Amino acid sequence: MLKKNLYRIVAFLVTCNLLLSCAQFVPPTGGKKDEIAPKLVRSIPANKQTNFKGNQIELYFDELIDVTSLRQELVVIPEQDGYFDVKPKSNSVVLKFDKPFKDSTTYTLNFKKGVKDLNERNEVQNLKLAFSTGPKIDSLELQGNIKNLFTNQPILDAQVSLYEVRDSLDLKKSKPNYFLKSDSSGNFKFENLKKGKYRLYAYTDKNSNLRFDSKSEMIAFIKDTIKLDSNISNINMALYMANNDKPKNQKTLQRVEDFTVIYDKNIKTYEISFVNPADSLPYSAQRNEIKFYNIPLKTDTVKVNITVRDSANNELTHLQKIKFRDQERRTTRRTKSNNFSFQTDPKTREAVEKNLVLDLYFDTPIEKTDFTKIRLLSDTIKNEPLDDKALMWNTYKTQLKIIKDISATREIKLEFLTGAFMDIKGDSSETMVLRNPILKPEDYGIVEGVIDGNQENKIVQLVDENYTIEVEQKTKDNKFNFINVRPGAYLFRIIVDTNGNGQWDYGNVEKDIEPEKVYFSEEVIRVKANFELRGIKVPISDK
Repeated sequence: MLKKNLYRIVAFLVTCNLLLSCAQFVPPTGGKKDEIAPKLVRSIPANKQTNFKGNQIELYFDELIDVTSLRQELVVIPEQDGYFDVKPKSNSVVLKFDKPFKDSTTYTLNFKKGVKDLNERNEVQNLKLAFSTGPKIDSLELQGNIKNLFTNQPILDAQVSLYEVRDSLDLKKSKPNYFLKSDSSGNFKFENLKKGKYRLYAYTDKNSNLRFDSKSEMIAFIKDTIKLDSNISNINMALYMANNDKPKNQKTLQRVEDFTVIYDKNIKTYEISFVNPADSLPYSAQRNEIKFYNIPLKTDTVKVNITVRDSANNELTHLQKIKFRDQERRTTRRTKSNNFSFQTDPKTREAVEKNLVLDLYFDTPIEKTDFTKIRLLSDTIKNEPLDDKALMWNTYKTQLKIIKDISATREIKLEFLTGAFMDIKGDSSETMVLRNPILKPEDYGIVEGVIDGNQENKIVQLVDENYTIEVEQKTKDNKFNFINVRPGAYLFRIIVDTNGNGQWDYGNVEKDIEPEKVYFSEEVIRVKANFELRGIKVPISDK
């Protein structure tokens, strides 16, 4: 009996041990996710407090907080000299500044996304704190909107900067007195500004140094000084690229057969003058490069004066020494010519009109054209002879425009056999065959109308959803008439060509010359095949 009871006790203990070893504490499931951000319950100083003399800021919240990103997110306006320490506690944070705040100054602290709750990382939205070190707190406001000039779309995080008016202002060196970032809708709002006169600028500030870098950053500005003595709203600004620095000779590439001068921006026009006319060399230019060719063969240094201008007529003149790679460093002398390719616009299979206009682009100037190796056929059977009258070369013989009225009704076939073109190096073009269908008017639409605005010269564009230009027309009387418009959805983009040079000009930020204005239609137009949209009126206004 005792033995049986002993077995029962042992079995009971083993069972209990198994039950205890398998037991786990499981937190209760369910419950609604916390989506409420922390709330500020108290601050030192209090919001809009005056005569604050301390050098540390204390914030207290209604729950545990995470401020690990606060150092990067906090914006102090106006900018405070020195550094500050972030000392977090469970539901509070202390910001200790190593230098005192300026006397009789209103400060605004924008915490952006720097404060979150500890568990769900819910961000405190629009957390700001304003105080004054003097007896009065500034209370004026200025607000507006930032867009892209060429897309009309709002810009997020544009740096909006206010500068107190002074004798001189250098955006590349001066920091603003007040600054903030635009939101996702492009809106911005300055608060607690002091009365005074200001200049207003906005730029993309990619390197976050509170200074404008004209080479890589977009900018917008208000030309006139802003007299701030009451709240101002509805200031609209449009960002654009405006590199007003004169071109710079960035580097050179030295080869046996050519020598290339490379600039830091695209070149619109240039002038070449050889110091010794007997040293003249053939050359060509495209984008930001000027290339000189070693023909005839030169072994000595050639000196040339170069003047280049960008699209805003910023000019650089410099003396360039040209020295081709030494003959000795050349491994082998080329004994036979090579074949080269070239680009066309339009490309093969793209529709063309019966009054054919075709552009050919070459990397090296062309010296000879062999018409016996070029054949243009209408509808695969009728030969359309080409001669010099149908060809238009640019100055440097790197671009050829073929203009020819053709009789084709279905398609054209354009054959360039090997050797149709020979460049100055003695290389021949390779074979190329283009087949292009003839544009049928019934597959396209017509868009006709007027611009309802001033009588300045304008450039009227239809742009698609990617802001790619479908068609473009220059007008002096506000009228436009687009034919052969591909079916699709478009916006009107109107450039006011104030100086009548046929292109948009970005003015000069340093000289307070505003860019030429760009407007967009409010409504999308939908073009259908074999359909005419006439009598369209496109209003433009600065409001």
